[in-house]
Amino acid sequence: MSLHLRYAAISDRGVVRQGNQDSVFAGSHFVAVADGMGGMAAGDLASAIVVNTIARLDVPPPADSVVDELADAVADANRAIRRVVADDPQKEGMGTTLTALWFDGEWFNLVHIGDSRAYRMRDGGFEQITVDDTYVQMLVDEGRITAEEAERHPQRSLLLRALGASEVEPAFQTLKGVPGDRLLLCSDGLSGPVSDADIARTLQTAASPQEAAESLVQQALDAGAPDNVTVLIADVVEEDPGDQRPIIGGAAADARLAESDTAVLRAIQAEEEGPEEAPDAEEEPAPKSRRRGRVWRTILACLIVLALAAGGGVWWIRTQYFVGVSDAGNISIYRGLPFEVAGLQAAWLEVESARPAEDANDAEEADLQDGITADSLADAEAELDDLVDPAATNTRLDPICASIDAESVPAAAKDCRDD
Repeated sequence: MSLHLRYAAISDRGVVRQGNQDSVFAGSHFVAVADGMGGMAAGDLASAIVVNTIARLDVPPPADSVVDELADAVADANRAIRRVVADDPQKEGMGTTLTALWFDGEWFNLVHIGDSRAYRMRDGGFEQITVDDTYVQMLVDEGRITAEEAERHPQRSLLLRALGASEVEPAFQTLKGVPGDRLLLCSDGLSGPVSDADIARTLQTAASPQEAAESLVQQALDAGAPDNVTVLIADVVEEDPGDQRPIIGGAAADARLAESDTAVLRAIQAEEEGPEEAPDAEEEPAPKSRRRGRVWRTILACLIVLALAAGGGVWWIRTQYFVGVSDAGNISIYRGLPFEVAGLQAAWLEVESARPAEDANDAEEADLQDGITADSLADAEAELDDLVDPAATNTRLDPICASIDAESVPAAAKDCRDD
């Protein structure tokens, strides 16, 4: 038996915001909500790019490789965002959440990154089926705060992951559709000011998706709607609801933005079809200064704190890299920033070599203590290669040794150093 979706979607800029950075798409096979971020860095463009890119999935999914197709579409959207940033560095920091469902008539394939949520009402039971990629959710998962404390936490909006980063890791899951299911996708403009109890009550009592969507948006507006509010309701039904026009709303419906992201996709396609230029083997890369002025570091920290306070996210911090010293004393690659931001630890260990920092020369060791910043993971790996292959010994660490965690396998790490 093939099931169908009956849907409705509304996106409202809310009471406080000057514009709408949310985007929404609803179709017979594909539904999605994206909440752009970045303020002046064009969060509206980021969400519009994503929704207008992945809306192509509003067709019956293939019989196999559904997750691969879904992942490819999301990757294409993320590449489009990165292309915009490459063309206009002032847009660095733009990004967006994404929560989307691809329906084949029986199964939903869910992709999720960020804090836009998916809920399900089934047989009177109400549940959230996504997990927020936020700092406070991480604290809840680690048992450091309760769910009730998370709702009041001053950093509850800080994201750990979002589209727009150089590397993204969306979550995927498969859900079986059951007749009578009512699904809700929403931005945090709804889930913030409106309680789960009120959301559940509305989903339970509203006669239609349109009525439910209108009621939820109005509840957010009545609560002050400090953010954009986007609500998408999809009912799983046995009877074919007939022709339903796809709904596209919010920033994705802005003709200016739609034209812009279409141009971005055309540019990417042309770039992929064009010949690749071979690198000039004789051209030496420009030397990079390893010294980072304290004034620059202070200014950057202040700017990041201001960005976080204005509604930015930890997710951007996780797109940065530097080479520093691990707790075990080894030269290592970190994801994040080599200092605290707003009192938070802003770095996560990514790769630990087996070379102790004390083996570096004095200048390198001083730089490592401050953190040698890199533009990407590849640049950080290249920097690490240079540092773990000192000219004084004219040797290079064995790749196996380089991958050993000195703290967890101290004997193996010592053998590598002795070699």
